[in-house]
Amino acid sequence: MNKLRYSSIILPVLILPLIMSCAINPVTRKLEFVLMSESQEIEIGREMDPKIINEHGYYPDEALQEYVNHLGQKLAIVCDRPDLDYQFKVVNSSMINAFALPGGYVYVTRGLLAYINSEAELAGVLGHEIGHITARHAVRQYTKAQTYQFGILAASIVYPEISQLGQFADFVAFAIIQGYGRNNELQADRLGIKYSSSTSYDPYCVSSFMKTLNNIEEATGKKGYHGLFSTHPETEERITKAKEEAKKIRPPSSGNFKQGREKYLSKIDGLTFGDDPKEGIVERNTFKHPDLRIKLTFPEGWIINNAKEVLAAKHPGKEYFIQMTLSTLDKKLSAAEFAKKVAMSYRLNKITGSSQTINGFPAHVGTYQGTTKDMGEIKAEIASILVKEKGYILMGFSRPESFEEAMPFFTSTINSFQRLSKEEAKKIKPHEITIYTVREGDTWESISYKFGQQPGNAETLALINAFDPAKFPQPGTRIKVIAERP
Repeated sequence: MNKLRYSSIILPVLILPLIMSCAINPVTRKLEFVLMSESQEIEIGREMDPKIINEHGYYPDEALQEYVNHLGQKLAIVCDRPDLDYQFKVVNSSMINAFALPGGYVYVTRGLLAYINSEAELAGVLGHEIGHITARHAVRQYTKAQTYQFGILAASIVYPEISQLGQFADFVAFAIIQGYGRNNELQADRLGIKYSSSTSYDPYCVSSFMKTLNNIEEATGKKGYHGLFSTHPETEERITKAKEEAKKIRPPSSGNFKQGREKYLSKIDGLTFGDDPKEGIVERNTFKHPDLRIKLTFPEGWIINNAKEVLAAKHPGKEYFIQMTLSTLDKKLSAAEFAKKVAMSYRLNKITGSSQTINGFPAHVGTYQGTTKDMGEIKAEIASILVKEKGYILMGFSRPESFEEAMPFFTSTINSFQRLSKEEAKKIKPHEITIYTVREGDTWESISYKFGQQPGNAETLALINAFDPAKFPQPGTRIKVIAERP
């Protein structure tokens, strides 16, 4: 969250002339009705790619970028649409995610790379995303949707409802976050196994990585990578099917496939782990930004997503949302004047409100109501806060019938907005993955302590290394640890 605006970034709609025709699906080889040509797919990817990079950021490690792209190109050669101009990029996001755009554009977050433990697992992830492209899942969804507009919301916005205040999200954004549905995701799983094993990678590593992600979900309660965490099918079912598919390719006793664990670990040594302080960090339920010198505390247990353009949080079980965005003001405004501009930008009607101060900052807090594209009527509590030449918009919203119940959450969050002290700001440092060789007597807890981490991070260490927290690797094993960047 370095340069936040009034709302989450929205990428422009690309209006495309539709070609209603039947085409042979490159994977199934069956004739199917589609509303988009291959040239249109390619154009969509080309138009959207720079906007995706602008939203997430390009991870500034050219050696790692080259490594991921090189591996992706090996898979592209053996896929069902090898003539596309594939591009594979690492985006600078701590989210555990990977996604693809039509036309050959594949993205993997640095957050996902931290949990991968071999080159074969990475090949399975990239192969899965290539599978969505080769099987034309986005095009098929597009046709099914029977729409004449094609737009895409930046994939870092985990909760589409947040962006629906006067904005829009379509099926591609939903697919990037939630997956393409049961059959398409299972097909992408099979294709990921097919493509990775065709380049000599162990097909069982696909199911092993699914197991890692399943463990993360169980440990944190958070859903992540759409390709493996879709609501349907369940992850356990996909793990089972992936093992069955791998068995068709490689019997358990065969040793003709590679995993590439040591090579992979050497490539991610120094990888940024967790939030980048330049975008602010989240510690438990508190957001801190050392450069902006602000902090904000969300309700306990809420799911928080710190994206580049918006800080967003969601109640774990109800449709209550809170988001914070930032605007650099081009002229001096009062809090009331700023609040009026905010309401206009969201197309919300003011019910009541007044100017006040929040922990020393001039602000206007009010209740608003309006209609959104997909949630319908919403009611919101909005604080428009002035901090020198910047304006912060803190918005809590829900459906009108739930607003009274949700309002205490919104009010407590708004009232927690305050200045971050210089001492607190200095303590915020980036963390990175470091490769460590296990010694006799080590434990997850002792390693956490050795590298300056809290004892509670021992479980995270086990998760990023695909180990049960109750078990520990043998001495001499190279593992990933989390350390403060020097």
